[in-house]
Amino acid sequence: MNKNGYKDPDTGKLKFNPGDYGWSGKLITEEDYNQHLNGTKSIGIQPCNDNGLACFGAIDIDPKVYKNLDIKFYLDTIQQKELPLIPIKSKSGGLHLYVFTKELIQAKEIKDFLEQVLFLFKLPITTEIFPKQTKLNNNTDDQKVNGNFINLPYFNKNERVALDPSGKEIELDLFLKVVGMNLMTSAKLKEISDNIIKLELMGGAEEFKDGPPCLEILSKQKMDDGRDRFLYNYMVFAKKKYADDWSKKVLQAGRNYFEFNETWTDDYIKKKIKNWEKDTKGHTCSDQLLAPVCVKSECVKRKFGDKKIDWPMMTNLIKVDFKPDPEYYFTVANKTGHSVIVHAKNVTQLRDQKELGSLIMAQVNVLPPPIKPLDFHALINALLDTVDTVQPAPGTRPMEILKKHLKEYINGTQAKTYASFESGNVLKDEVYA
Repeated sequence: MNKNGYKDPDTGKLKFNPGDYGWSGKLITEEDYNQHLNGTKSIGIQPCNDNGLACFGAIDIDPKVYKNLDIKFYLDTIQQKELPLIPIKSKSGGLHLYVFTKELIQAKEIKDFLEQVLFLFKLPITTEIFPKQTKLNNNTDDQKVNGNFINLPYFNKNERVALDPSGKEIELDLFLKVVGMNLMTSAKLKEISDNIIKLELMGGAEEFKDGPPCLEILSKQKMDDGRDRFLYNYMVFAKKKYADDWSKKVLQAGRNYFEFNETWTDDYIKKKIKNWEKDTKGHTCSDQLLAPVCVKSECVKRKFGDKKIDWPMMTNLIKVDFKPDPEYYFTVANKTGHSVIVHAKNVTQLRDQKELGSLIMAQVNVLPPPIKPLDFHALINALLDTVDTVQPAPGTRPMEILKKHLKEYINGTQAKTYASFESGNVLKDEVYA
């Protein structure tokens, strides 16, 4: 909530020291907004309200190395695809792509729209999207959970500013006019996303019309890089669609979709087919070939799309650094597609597969299936790679809570008689209580 901060020497990302920011615990006033614009107090907002409604959202483009961020690619894509997204420089040096609505609509609808356009920017489905939660719930102590906030633009009127199509920064007044011209309705967001998916899939191989859209997109041109991963995923698809002669289809797929060379020949593919005759796993949706062209919302509708029962996607891990036992919050999608917050009160609930499964079942009403230990280990490590460590809010550490209760107790009802003391009231003398 202030101007403190430092740049990470490895990534160039702006970071804050513990205690530099926190929830205000009150409604934001016009004066707060003025202080934000004047550069005296930075404001962040959780887009989703208690009723699951929101009027804006954003894609958070947060590269590992900020100097490698190709802003022009994102600006050009927005113009070419005629997207109602407004690019704004982020606090850390990345880019936020905002969408605004005319009125409050279901936060899930905003999140769904932003997820459905990720593949246009070659961004994986795990890319951070605000609102991160589309339904706010209580933690295990029955306290309301705030969710994740995004820093508002135009701090000090000259930081986190919007960009025009050429990459030039624009003034606040013009930005507000641009927002007004791009306000969306729920129906318009759905119309745009449906048309985008339809157009982007045109030209893909006909056989994938009932299969994974990612393969349909990749089939538009003969492949050179990524042939191994494409063929493996084609095999998974072929075993479902062409159960009786899937191996012949895999061999033909190599001829149809690849540039052959000294390595990639019919004989090479036949060796792979032999290795795949036994049971194989499902699609590798998160690998670097498929993830940037993943259209999950379309894939799950298709007869031979990816419908495997798996662990729900866990994102937005926050570690609350209580000493010695930290607590954790992360986001999970429930059966209706809403993103809700799960609270783990200790590291064991996050580390142990059975305990974590029970935790998700209790708080999200989803029971994840058992998976192999190494797969679970990889799942948790991937989640830990995204962790944000925050300090506990003032007064919430165990020792602080104990001191508060002791103070209230000692200054409470005083014992004037032995009977009163015996019943539990405090007896004070000049030194002790």
